[in-house]
Amino acid sequence: RRAGGDGRVKPMNRTRETPHRAAREPNETHKTTQACSGHGTCGTFDECICYPNWQEADCSGRTCPFVPAHVDTPKGDLDGSADALSGTSTTVIAGSTVYPHGTTEQYPLMVDSAGGSLTNTGHAYAECGNKGICDRGSGECECFPGYAGAGCQKATCADPTCSGHGICMNAQNLAAQDHDNVYNLWDAEVGFSCLCEPGYSGPTCASKMCKYGIDPLYYDDDVMAVRAPTARVSFSVGNLTGTKAVGDAAAFGAARKSFLEGTYAIKFYDAFGEDYETAPLSVGAKCPEVVAALEGMANDVVPKHGVACTMRGYTKSDKPVNGKGPGLQTVAYDLVFEENPGDLKPIEVNAYLDGERPTVYLADGNSTDQEFNVDIDVFPNWKGISGEFVDYFPSICHGVQFMVAKTPQNERTLGAAFTDSNSGLSADEEKLLKACLGDADGNADNNLEVYNWDYGTPNSTNTPHIVKLAPTDDSKSGMYDAGTFNLVWYGRANDNADASTNKFYFSGLPTSDTNKKFAVFPTSGVATVLATNKTAVTARFDRGATKVYTSYDTSCPELGIGHINHETIMNACLNKGDKVFLFNNRFDTADAGYGDGDGLTDAEVDQSATAGNMYEVVKVGVDAPSASTGTTEDRFYFVVDKAINWDGSATAARSAFRGSVMDEGDTSGATAGTQLVGIHSIVKFEPGPTSYEFVQQCSGRGLCNGDDGLCECFTGYTGDNCDQQSALAV
Repeated sequence: RRAGGDGRVKPMNRTRETPHRAAREPNETHKTTQACSGHGTCGTFDECICYPNWQEADCSGRTCPFVPAHVDTPKGDLDGSADALSGTSTTVIAGSTVYPHGTTEQYPLMVDSAGGSLTNTGHAYAECGNKGICDRGSGECECFPGYAGAGCQKATCADPTCSGHGICMNAQNLAAQDHDNVYNLWDAEVGFSCLCEPGYSGPTCASKMCKYGIDPLYYDDDVMAVRAPTARVSFSVGNLTGTKAVGDAAAFGAARKSFLEGTYAIKFYDAFGEDYETAPLSVGAKCPEVVAALEGMANDVVPKHGVACTMRGYTKSDKPVNGKGPGLQTVAYDLVFEENPGDLKPIEVNAYLDGERPTVYLADGNSTDQEFNVDIDVFPNWKGISGEFVDYFPSICHGVQFMVAKTPQNERTLGAAFTDSNSGLSADEEKLLKACLGDADGNADNNLEVYNWDYGTPNSTNTPHIVKLAPTDDSKSGMYDAGTFNLVWYGRANDNADASTNKFYFSGLPTSDTNKKFAVFPTSGVATVLATNKTAVTARFDRGATKVYTSYDTSCPELGIGHINHETIMNACLNKGDKVFLFNNRFDTADAGYGDGDGLTDAEVDQSATAGNMYEVVKVGVDAPSASTGTTEDRFYFVVDKAINWDGSATAARSAFRGSVMDEGDTSGATAGTQLVGIHSIVKFEPGPTSYEFVQQCSGRGLCNGDDGLCECFTGYTGDNCDQQSALAV
């Protein structure tokens, strides 16, 4: 302003200017942005270019999350050509908002990050995983029933609460709960299922299970016996240095702790897998106290008179190293759970009743010092017998009974025991036995003689006969003296000898009592030795272990043993759930059969009867090479469901199996053939159609009401588990 003559302030003159275009751009940008719903810009031909995660013509629709599709689907005629749909290699609508790199009209083209095509691959990324509909207003997926997650990426449990009787878990975690298995497929974290608590079943854990029992028609004659769950429990003084014997005063001095003291409890698992624990037991408890503790558990899970106990060791030392009076050094007892049938999870000993500190310990009988190197062993199959739900050997060879004898040293390549006419097997019984054994390999076309049977001899087949040898009614000690499993071959040790010298050989010696008679129970299943005539697929394992190390990857796909050519390496592969036997029969390095070329020792023969346990494979795996792999093969393994009750840790160099292709599996970098592997054969068992599930809910003689867990017995049967026959039950 400036002052005029009149003293008033007058405004200054201004020049009126026309604004530049740049001054109008903010207003135009505002208009074009609003035209695209505020989520894009208006481009050429008034077409909106949407911001990321927005779509539709005016950018008003949100894009929902993309996740790996549960099911891949074609997208149809995207380019509006009305022609045949283009193939997976043809990309259309490249540069679109949803598919900036283009997509295909047919099934998605699966490529890697370098653009290379992938075969046998699926589950391309799709909006809402192809299992939901996108709400364009909110950008949220409306998932189809059974699916959940921001992108419908989870196949949920039918009831997320699992009816209050389980936990909803993904496949990866479910596998980890099952013996630490690994699940690495695409849906490891996608597929969900209920892990039910013991006693409940069904997809939502809503069905309450009923009490198990033995089918009363299973043992309605004298020849049948029940394989009930068993266990050997033992406590012994551990070797503290690993080099000196217990009681070696010169080596250990006055400080040697050599007496068992403390308390423990037994953990028992019922047929549902529910665990129960006894009241604390003194380490020196004998059978009466053990039985009372087991029968005193909750819910009468072990009923009165339901468990038999036999002491197998109870030793004390009268010359303590330091202290006065005798001290306890060994306790062992056998248990038979006669009223808890089935293949139960093995019992456990809880020796940590105070938490992390062991409550079974060693003392010197004089001071308060303690050491904790107590050897505690629990074997669920100490005598070669464990419980079972299914009898895979339900039929008997009628008219055949015989005794067995220990095989002479020069014939032990064929087994630990044999029977012939001198052991009560008459000529007529031999014929009946041949006809009864029948086919061994599942192929009747190669059967021999008028008996229509397979010899099962070591050099002629990889599918030997397998039988159950059970004491006859006159010889068995009771209802639960159920017999043991054995491989059986027919032949002779000297191939040059006359065929009249052929006899039946068994892998185990069931008894040293040559007057005890046995009946034979064959199977319709097939036993296959994994090793071929050229390849020694062998095993090694420690006594008390569940992990079995093998000379090859028995799951087959690794190291060139593909499913196409695995038969050149082994006769069968192992998978989770398979049944296997680990008989004490060494793969013969002299190529004279399945037995050891040098023959079994007397000690090995004596323990061979208990080696015929049936195990279930719960895991098959391959470990990374270790520092000792070059010396001893330790990469390939499988895990079984029960502790192995005999020592199979013997090894031999791969070169001992020359004449085979076994050394081709030695990829550890060791000097050719020097790597040590196990020597014991592995027998896979595939059950046959005549198997008898004799332990079931409601004993197989009623229906389980899943609402209340009570049995509804069929006419003629009664009891809380329908295991009693009664003419009055109508």
